[in-house]
Amino acid sequence: MKELVFTVEADEDGGYVAKTRLEKGSITTQGDTLTELKAMIIDAVQGYYFDNPAERPQSVRLHFEEVFALA
Repeated sequence: MKELVFTVEADEDGGYVAKTRLEKGSITTQGDTLTELKAMIIDAVQGYYFDNPAERPQSVRLHFEEVFALA
């Protein structure tokens, strides 16, 4: 796998939540700022692939989602 794609949403309590689905599970993490979120994503991905570093992706893509009401 060359790239993981995370969907990022603003958390209703502040900060951001990032999620990605994988064939064998998922990775979810959060951070108060985008800088912190990126560091948390790196940590979560390294932890997820700890036992199999050869499968770890080379890059991460962030897709931002925003939900808003149409008036």
